[in-house]
Amino acid sequence: MKKKIVFIINPISGTSKKDNIAETIREEIDFEKFDIEIEFTKHKGHGTQLANKYAENGFNYVVAVGGDGTVNEVAKELIHTNASLGIVPIGSGNGLARHLGIPMNTRKAIEFLNHSETILMDYGLVNNQPFFC
Repeated sequence: MKKKIVFIINPISGTSKKDNIAETIREEIDFEKFDIEIEFTKHKGHGTQLANKYAENGFNYVVAVGGDGTVNEVAKELIHTNASLGIVPIGSGNGLARHLGIPMNTRKAIEFLNHSETILMDYGLVNNQPFFC
C-alpha cells in the first residue's frame, strides 16, 4: 500500500529561487511508494497550518522544504501524531538537516526520502514553545 506524503514548500526560504522545486520533487520521488501532494506556504505560520491539516488527514509523511524556520513550523504540528517529519533542506543554514545527515543537494535529499527509515527524535521547549534546531 502506498504511503501518503506532502511536501510543504517555503518559496522564500534560503537564497536561491525555487521555481522548479515541484517539478524536481515529481521527477525524483518514487511513485510506486508514495502518493504525493505539494503545497506552497503563503505567509508566516502557514507551514504550521498545512502540517496540522495533513497530519489530521492521515498523511504518513509531512516534508518541510525550506530552512530551519520552515522545519520548526512544520515539525511542531507533528508532535504526538502518527505523521513523520521529512526535510528537504533549501534554507541558508539547514542546521537540523545537516545534523541528521540529510543531503544538501535537493535531488539527493528527495532520493534520500525514497529509502529512509523513521527515527524517533526529541525536541526542546523554550517558554512552552517546541523547537527542533
